[in-house]
Amino acid sequence: MNLKRFSIVILIVVLLLIGGRTFADKENKTVYLVVANRLTLDDIKTMYNLNDIIRDGSIGLMNPRGLSGYNGAESYLTINASNRASTDYDGGESYNLNDYYKKLYEKRVGETVGDEDIGIVGFSKLIKYNEDNYYKPYIGALGDSFHKAGLKTALYGNADILDRIIRPSSLIPMDSKGLIDYGNIDNIIVDDDEFPYGFRTDYKKMLKQVVDIREKASLVVIDTGDLDRLASYSNELTDKQYFNIRNKILNNIDEFLKELSHSLDKKNSLVIIISPNGGEERVNGSILSPVIFWGGGMPKGVLSSSTTKREGLISNIDIAPTIINYLGLPHEQFLGTNVYSINRDNGFEFLYEDNNRINVVSNSRFYVLAVYSILSIISCILGTLLVVFNVKISGKISKIFWGFIILAGSIPFVLLINSAVNWNNYFQFILSLIVILSITFVILYNINNKSKKNILYISSLVIYLTLVIDMLTNNNLIRFSPLGYDPIIGARYFGIGNEMVGVFMGCMIILLCNMEVFKKSKNKNRIILYLISFLTVFLIGSPKFGAKVGGTICVLFAVLVFILEDLNIRINFKSMVLICSLVVVAILGFSYIDIKFNSNPTHLGKTILMASSQGEDLINNIIIRKILMNIKLIGSSVWTKSLYINIVSQSCILIFCEDKIREMFNKRKNICIGLISGIAGSIMGILVNDSGIILSALSMVLLTSYFLSITAEELN
Repeated sequence: MNLKRFSIVILIVVLLLIGGRTFADKENKTVYLVVANRLTLDDIKTMYNLNDIIRDGSIGLMNPRGLSGYNGAESYLTINASNRASTDYDGGESYNLNDYYKKLYEKRVGETVGDEDIGIVGFSKLIKYNEDNYYKPYIGALGDSFHKAGLKTALYGNADILDRIIRPSSLIPMDSKGLIDYGNIDNIIVDDDEFPYGFRTDYKKMLKQVVDIREKASLVVIDTGDLDRLASYSNELTDKQYFNIRNKILNNIDEFLKELSHSLDKKNSLVIIISPNGGEERVNGSILSPVIFWGGGMPKGVLSSSTTKREGLISNIDIAPTIINYLGLPHEQFLGTNVYSINRDNGFEFLYEDNNRINVVSNSRFYVLAVYSILSIISCILGTLLVVFNVKISGKISKIFWGFIILAGSIPFVLLINSAVNWNNYFQFILSLIVILSITFVILYNINNKSKKNILYISSLVIYLTLVIDMLTNNNLIRFSPLGYDPIIGARYFGIGNEMVGVFMGCMIILLCNMEVFKKSKNKNRIILYLISFLTVFLIGSPKFGAKVGGTICVLFAVLVFILEDLNIRINFKSMVLICSLVVVAILGFSYIDIKFNSNPTHLGKTILMASSQGEDLINNIIIRKILMNIKLIGSSVWTKSLYINIVSQSCILIFCEDKIREMFNKRKNICIGLISGIAGSIMGILVNDSGIILSALSMVLLTSYFLSITAEELN
């Protein structure tokens, strides 16, 4: 009996020791988040100690977007909430809670303050700014995660200037009451006439206080502040003096980072160095900002996350879940995902080149697409006039007509294939576009003169096959195409975007209109038709390839309309219910695959999971966001005009060439049902996508160009 009791006591002691050790391990881990706001990749080149840290850690680019922009306090709050949030610097007004500010905090916020060192007296503004935010961010999510686990947070440093309190870094570690456990943000600067406003951050004092607090706090946020002060003082300085002061600031930060890293236990410390805002215009206009991870078991290489699924790129919403994950805390309330490292030699050089290409495409995107839109409008108007007035298309008129038709049909291919060229600046980018467009135009023009097949069918087939191959091989062409997604905008980082879905759907419909080219029996043609249709839907909807929910809905809708028409099933209320039901089933199927077989679900899977917990509010927010974006585009986008002109063009041809069109549709039924399904898919594209105008316009450009070309062939 005594032996049994003794054994039980020993077992209990062992379990307590194991549990105590596990808890101690968690408590001994500390995250140090160093804010070097407005730091750029060009700055890092001159920071030798930081380069040593990078060689021993991982580096990436971070999208710093808040709710409405890339600068100011929004990104700081977005990091905390792991969702896009809105605020200004007043929302981050915070102080060490001495008697005066403790009373001010309690008067404004209405919460009883315990032993916390820092309180955000502007907290009520944070709530007000986000009342109508359709992303519904959880303000204070990061701090709450620590406090629920019994862990503490700390903050040191500020970005104050003479006439204004600027302390947005307090927004990162705060909880949902606007409180931070430890820190010093009031008495952390030192007089120095060589710096803007006559003072700078006291790095020696800050380092000592950070080292002293590490046994108490599990998250320590450190705001270096001086680069922000320089940015606000920039207009008063000549270039020479500006860069002279900037170099001094960078040297101070570099030395501080060296001392900090040397004072830490790398195994139990995770250092994250970030610039919550984009770079400085006088240094580098890049919006994506550098982010460095060191320690904490993070392997060497370049950073990525399941949010972006792109080597070298993360989002600011990924920072909080990574911190929480490192400490082994729950992170279900965060929208972002854990940051990981991908092994790559010369990671900095890779990121520098990648960043250049991203900036070139992003800054050229509007102008390139505007040129394409204008050319397509000219092509549409010219073609419509020639067809409606039954002008004989021959000689010079033929060259001009087919020239514009070929341009409208080939530019998407050129914008896609240009990504394969190793350009790194605007001149190289534009030059390669012109060269590839010229070569493509000459080839297609010669084919058009010699081949009996419609030239839009040939160009659409080439674009379709190129897209299929690219999507199956990791989207290497789409990611650097002006028709692809823009990681600076941050709406998506992988898969396929609205612009390319529009091109994909337009090309698919044109291929379906030309089934007779296969010269098979009707049933065999149908098999080919259905394979093309469902391959397109699968690639767009699959979480592994396209991961585009709205695109899947509109393309599947177009496909089902085409199939029902092809099978002579009348489109009525019952058939529309059937189509909508099949679309819902398909989306739920893709959702199941995403959630069941993907450890980090894509946007589709996350939306379904969040909808199950948030219900109607989330769905309503998504619908409102999509409607507002389309309303915005209707009023400002050149693609809206393009869409209107395409609609008018098709209407004019159907009205004024009614007999000829009816005769053509009787001979080639697929053209008729192809146009019907294309229009149906385009309408659905507007309804279910937040930039559906662009999707629909691009699809209609290709379909209208095809319609004009075959009508001209029939009339002539």
